[in-house]
Amino acid sequence: MTCAPGTAPEPPEGEPHACGTLADHLRDCLGRASVRLGCEDGVCGSCTVLLDGRTARACTVLAAQADGLTVRTAEDTGDALMRHLREVLWAEHAFQCGFCATGFLMEIHALLTEHPDPSEEQIRDRLAGNLCRCTGYESIVRAVLVAARTWTPGPAPSHPATTATTDPTVGTSALRAEDRTVLDGRARYIADLDVPGTLHARFVRGTRPHARITGVDLTAARSAPGVVAVLTAADMRDGLNPITIACPLEGYTPPAFTPLTGDRVRFEGDPVALVVAESQAQAEDAAAAVGIGYEDQPPVTDARAAADGAHPPLFPDLDSNVLYTEHRKHGDVDAAFASAARVVRHRLRQDRVQNAPLEPRGGLASYDPADGTLSYHVASQSPTSHRAYLSDVLGIDIGSVRVRVPPNMGGSFGIKGGVFREDIAVCWASRHLGRPVRWIEDRREHLIAAGQARGEEIEVEAALGEGGELLALRADLVVDQGAYPVPPVASAVFVAIVGCLIPNAYRVPAYEFTGRLALSNRTPYVAYRGPWEMATFAAERTMDLIAREVGEEPADYRLRHLNPVDGPDPRMITGARLTDVPELGSTLRLARREAAVEAFRERQARARAEGRLLGLGIATLLEPAPGPWSLHEAMGAHMGPEPVRVLFTAEGRVEIRTGQIPHGQGHVTTLSQIAATTLGLPLHAVDVVHGDTDRVPFSLAGTGASRAAALAGGGVLRAARRLRAELLAAVARRTGDAPEDLDIVAARVVHVPDGRTVGTVAALAAAHVATGEGRSRLDVSEVFDSEETGWAEATHCCWVEIDPDLGTVRVNRYLIVADSGRIINPAIADGQLRGGAVQGIGTVLQERSGYGPDGRQLSPDLTEYLLPTTRTAPAIDIVHLESRRAGDVPYRGLGEGGAVLAPSAVVGAVEDALAHLGVRLTERHLPPWRVLDLLAASRTLKPVPEYR
Repeated sequence: MTCAPGTAPEPPEGEPHACGTLADHLRDCLGRASVRLGCEDGVCGSCTVLLDGRTARACTVLAAQADGLTVRTAEDTGDALMRHLREVLWAEHAFQCGFCATGFLMEIHALLTEHPDPSEEQIRDRLAGNLCRCTGYESIVRAVLVAARTWTPGPAPSHPATTATTDPTVGTSALRAEDRTVLDGRARYIADLDVPGTLHARFVRGTRPHARITGVDLTAARSAPGVVAVLTAADMRDGLNPITIACPLEGYTPPAFTPLTGDRVRFEGDPVALVVAESQAQAEDAAAAVGIGYEDQPPVTDARAAADGAHPPLFPDLDSNVLYTEHRKHGDVDAAFASAARVVRHRLRQDRVQNAPLEPRGGLASYDPADGTLSYHVASQSPTSHRAYLSDVLGIDIGSVRVRVPPNMGGSFGIKGGVFREDIAVCWASRHLGRPVRWIEDRREHLIAAGQARGEEIEVEAALGEGGELLALRADLVVDQGAYPVPPVASAVFVAIVGCLIPNAYRVPAYEFTGRLALSNRTPYVAYRGPWEMATFAAERTMDLIAREVGEEPADYRLRHLNPVDGPDPRMITGARLTDVPELGSTLRLARREAAVEAFRERQARARAEGRLLGLGIATLLEPAPGPWSLHEAMGAHMGPEPVRVLFTAEGRVEIRTGQIPHGQGHVTTLSQIAATTLGLPLHAVDVVHGDTDRVPFSLAGTGASRAAALAGGGVLRAARRLRAELLAAVARRTGDAPEDLDIVAARVVHVPDGRTVGTVAALAAAHVATGEGRSRLDVSEVFDSEETGWAEATHCCWVEIDPDLGTVRVNRYLIVADSGRIINPAIADGQLRGGAVQGIGTVLQERSGYGPDGRQLSPDLTEYLLPTTRTAPAIDIVHLESRRAGDVPYRGLGEGGAVLAPSAVVGAVEDALAHLGVRLTERHLPPWRVLDLLAASRTLKPVPEYR
């Protein structure tokens, strides 16, 4: 085969890659890192290349099949259309984490070559074979339309006609600094990192949901070609402390466990052995040769039954399978229920779903026996947590452990916030063998063993007065922990935050909550983009169900139950203060007007007369973004403040050091915008350092809980203000001017009274840093906490139509009205909202990690676990309110709200379409077969009136 010239290294001489696939040959032999592996089944499209001008999935093509063909990858530099597409995709903010970007680039190149002027429908059809987990696809589709409109054959225009801007000012859609490398193959993800002498690891995993291990046969694996070691739990006894999880919540009792299981498998995918070999192919072949003997045990598949004591403990050091119980009571609940005119009861259930970033987990460990230091590169949201746990479990002084995140990370959505057993096993193996060891999981491993989210069940009782007013709520929650807790954050914290947030925006006079966290023989529970989502689902489903019970329009029932925030100390009944909410219900009121509810009801009635099923769902929430101190006090747990450091370097550049870990959210760009705007500098004058525990401030929380905009952004804002004042004071001392007479304008220090330029910021800062005093003064640290800020508000409206013959649900329109304070970068904010909403929509209409009655998993690959595509993801309209906030930091988070609120809006819309048939929904997953079941059942129900 021949490859077009590009930015990749020259191909070495030698035979094709032993694994045989074109993807492995391009990556390992020809250095084409843009060919990314996200599934290895030809489903995700991240490995798309051009073979003689036609797209192909390189993971499903044998290298020998490409013999004699021309292969083109994203590294190619000699193609004018390719250059044009890179510029437009960058300018239109098409991508976020970028892992999928090069695959899309190749598919779009082929599309525009074949159809220079495609319609939006043609674009969505053509790109449906390429998955993106971050964006919701709308920005990609828009970029293709722009690229087609602005492309003319010949040399690519250097500046395509787009709305792109390099203006760094907060409030503008400045181009993302992160995106240049992801579009030309220069981005480096965890699988792209290598060091000389690296060994490759493969885990051998249990194939039963619950079984005693009767024996492990390693003979064939240890004698296989290239194998360096095959390790079991018995081999790892030395130099290894048990894994435990600390938690500030009283009563949390987690088990102690090890990286590899030795006596029994507790879920399908439990790691039993670790094979280390000279190549990835050799490690995989040897792992397949390991034999494990089992004595099956009854699996624990029902977390509520486990919580009720129906099964013996899964761990010998525990008395039961309940790891945590929380009970809280506010107001006179018993009296409210005793006096209620009616009580509405329902049990709400959510199926388990996947975070499913396109880049699976992985790590590269390198232990130096000469000085006893451990270096670990890992795709992680919280490298400081990895550092702490590696130090503790491996017994290495924390000062001898360095953890680094690769330059790029292919999404996470919460799952890469965990410190996994595999991380510790790989690092132990590196120390044991004295060589670097790399582990990259495949998609099947990820879906079965990495972690799963949601899956909670909650029973809700609502006491109502004569006029339907809400008097009290009772809630009983069970969270399925799965087989093992995942550090560093105990899942008990998620139980606590759900308990605190169920009342949310609503006036609830009395409230009682019981929550339990229980072990089962399922994949471990992990955080996923708003791990408190069940609180919102419970609140919004309850409001819908009550509204239908009393015959009131659901949006109006919500409006009359909003919590007042105009008093001196407004609070939720659970204690969280609402002083940061300027006007609660502003997004709901605007969304109701935009939805034109009365006009929709008329259209809905006409459609029903024609046999069509239309529905409108409206859901609202207060999102902790990241939430005030009082919320964390009510929970009994806090993730800590956010430290940042902002300084001038010796070259006069601004450097931000942050504990935030970008993996698609645009942190490098948004934090740079805040600093550049404050310091009067261009965006390219600011660098952001992140993901290296030797260089960044300590932050155990890392990225998560919508901390970046409010906490890291607030810290950068305050630090940059201080840095500006220090620089002007230093210049004033040198020139003899009064500091108040100096200002920074367009990267220059000017004397305001006469307008003269004193010098450039870069030159003056560099000169001052060259002195000892200047180096210390122009280096500012700030520790920022949420104080009494941190709420965002949003309302989602979803319009659907249901096909009564097929059971399919089509989202015809989707609207988000959001108030997240001042928007730093509108294009990035919209991308976060759209991407989150599409994930939430997907968990209702497509996604589900199912289990059979025997506890076996039913969704081991992306042909079974169905992610949204360009065909199924709707276009989403967004309105930002940007209300003024008290205090000097106007930014609030918004990365989680889309995924949190969308399920409630979609389920509400489907119920609305079927409500006249007597259908009431208490489960979230609504694929076509489930909708058909509901329609069939409705034929035996008596139609009911809906609204007054």
